[in-house]
Amino acid sequence: MRDYNDKIVANGRDQGVLLTQISNYIKHAPLRRLKRSGSLGLSNNSIRNLKRFYDLIQEFESDFGQSIMLDTIDHMLVNAFKEWLLTEKEYSLNNAGLQLKLLKMICKEAERMSINVNPYTRHIESFTQKSKDRVLQTISFEEIKQIKALRDLPSTLENARKWILIGLYVGQRVSDLLALKPSQLRFIENGVYIDINQQKTDKYVTVGVVDKEVIQILKQRFPYAISAQLFNRQIKQICQIAGIYEMVSGYKLCSKTRRKRLGTHPKYSLISSHDLRRSFATNYFGKIETPILMQITGHSKESTFLSYIGSQVNKDTYADAFMKVAATL
Repeated sequence: MRDYNDKIVANGRDQGVLLTQISNYIKHAPLRRLKRSGSLGLSNNSIRNLKRFYDLIQEFESDFGQSIMLDTIDHMLVNAFKEWLLTEKEYSLNNAGLQLKLLKMICKEAERMSINVNPYTRHIESFTQKSKDRVLQTISFEEIKQIKALRDLPSTLENARKWILIGLYVGQRVSDLLALKPSQLRFIENGVYIDINQQKTDKYVTVGVVDKEVIQILKQRFPYAISAQLFNRQIKQICQIAGIYEMVSGYKLCSKTRRKRLGTHPKYSLISSHDLRRSFATNYFGKIETPILMQITGHSKESTFLSYIGSQVNKDTYADAFMKVAATL
């Protein structure tokens, strides 16, 4: 595997190599300006995706039988890459679409640096899974009660149970959830304020917690830090112990292909750390005003938020608001 930190080769031909340009992009990650915030530096998640993309291109080149030059990335090669992702690698539509998006981004950056790039790269199209094909998992308020009722768990699982309950009531990504520290808490008469700088969006939000058990955990029994990988395994264990056995449709990792396939499984086996945030948004949707929920979860568009929880815009809401005002004119 090539080292991402190899020195940048100045030779013009080497600059036309796709892997060289991916490596250059990663090297300059701290200096990349983010359009959304105007700040400098790619997120750890973006850098991780680029490194995975680098390794993936290496593997594709090995199967393809030659190094890929930027000026050879034409319609046929892009289609071959897409087919390889979906058939040989058995990637999900969303994951395969992300790789094409990264390919286009690298080519666009190289072209901006006056490196010779095939004009077709401007027309590379990404894609995502259709909304109707998505299968979402959430933990309901009733199932939360089952998790709250658990007693006498081993200390490691009890620690994870605390993180689960906090996650279900703060609505944050797992990277922000597991990074929480007592110093971010502000206790008030009726609850707790949690000040969070969301890593992915670089947004500052304050989340209010009023659930009595979660307040007690935050105040008196704050959980110790664990990795996201361990947390995901323990979530399934705890949901199983809590009796969340309902058979539901969902994607599960196939041991043979190491890719996710759709099937019917016990719900506990499908729950992951990301579902805590989605459960928060789903459970409070329709009870708390949507803009407030979006401010907490970090969604900037209502359409994105609704897609995230698998809901649709209630068009009657806008019609009702119009009629209410128009009737007074």
